Amino acid sequence: MQTFRSIVAVLLLLSSSWAHAEPANPAIGGYSPVSYFTENAAERGDPAFSVVHNEQLYYLTSADQVELFNANPDRYRPRHRSCSYSLALGRVMDLDPTNFKIIDDTLLLFHKSEDKDARLDWEQSKLSDEELLRRADANLFLVRF
Repeated sequence: MQTFRSIVAVLLLLSSSWAHAEPANPAIGGYSPVSYFTENAAERGDPAFSVVHNEQLYYLTSADQVELFNANPDRYRPRHRSCSYSLALGRVMDLDPTNFKIIDDTLLLFHKSEDKDARLDWEQSKLSDEELLRRADANLFLVRF
């Protein structure tokens, strides 16, 4: 009976550590979400200044950024985990963390490749920012988390 209790205790300990394990890959490709707002630039974060929010690992550039992020993480995190414009069209495309736009204090990230600049497409769309955001938000179910 004692052996059984010991095994159960070890299994419970292991399962709780698995449930709280940090994600292996940083969100936004390791770019600091705070820098988009404070520097108006995409800056690579530093693993020494990492934080986890909603099971997402973020790299920031400094202790000051960690403080800003922790004070209001939802302000800094990207609105979508894939290209915002593609989501508005009902598609999922990878994003380029250096291709961004801030609208109404919300960070949007876009796909960019040799033949496609989704931020430019967003800006040239006949639809308003509000309508594009509404459509992108409505299609969030397309993105696997």
